[in-house]
Amino acid sequence: MRETSGSTKSSEYSNRDWDHMKYAQRTQFSDSFQKIFSEIFEDDTENLAGDIEVELMLTFSEAAKGCTKHLSVDADVPCDSCYGRGHPLDAATKICPTCQGIGRVTVPPFTTTCNTCKGFGRIIKEYCMACKGSGVCDGVREVKVAIPEGVASGDTIRVPKAGNSGGRGRSSGNLFIKLKVAEDPIFSRHGADLYVDTYISFTQAILGGSVEVPTLSGKMQLQIPKGVQHGQLVRLRGKGLPKSGFWVDHGDQHVRFCINFPSNINERQRAILEEFEEAMVDESYTSAEGSWALQAAIYWLNLQVAILG
Repeated sequence: MRETSGSTKSSEYSNRDWDHMKYAQRTQFSDSFQKIFSEIFEDDTENLAGDIEVELMLTFSEAAKGCTKHLSVDADVPCDSCYGRGHPLDAATKICPTCQGIGRVTVPPFTTTCNTCKGFGRIIKEYCMACKGSGVCDGVREVKVAIPEGVASGDTIRVPKAGNSGGRGRSSGNLFIKLKVAEDPIFSRHGADLYVDTYISFTQAILGGSVEVPTLSGKMQLQIPKGVQHGQLVRLRGKGLPKSGFWVDHGDQHVRFCINFPSNINERQRAILEEFEEAMVDESYTSAEGSWALQAAIYWLNLQVAILG
């Protein structure tokens, strides 16, 4: 399977595109169940060509926002020489003696495809030399598929009739695309929720302020709570991915604050911190808002003093 050049973001899909975006879970039980019902109700399921399964790698952005992919898939395609018939247009034929031209035979209580003529109803005496009578040959099928927003690794998209061509009247199989989503350097994902780290200075942690954070819809300014703790999370409601099974409901984005402490300071900065430490001791400031960040700053200062003398 090859992906052709270019993948375009798509925010609107036609009804036909959405029909192609149905998730499929195929089990041995469901396949057997389908075969039984096809025999009872005279369905042509067993006259389908083979399905194709491929794996498609997506970037985090493509999976989160949705996109359109153009794929080139190795598949059985209709023979160009006989147009999928399996025989020349003027080939001599005769009525199938088994099904009498109907293409199906009945063995009560079931009706199934005739094995002699393979459902064609007639016996062909002369076959196409190019495809040896199969009606198909090796080729490449071009497929355009719409990827909905919010998909995850392991999700499977079913594209009806985009699998192998059957030839000689058989319906084409389906294409099953198993998705694999790459990791993102900024966002991490847990279900429909997103997590992102943002780095602030220890003075911002003490005094508060604002910081620019990335979201799926672009960058935004986020207020820093005064006295924020290292590792503390702030929730941005509705800024996550679409929830599975919902059209409008989204998860949340969680911003994790990471506090940066400077590796070195000048004499003036040290004097200010020492003065501030004295003020804290004098006022017994041990449990007020932001105490953790202040104590961490003082610990860092004392460590610098011990190292630098």
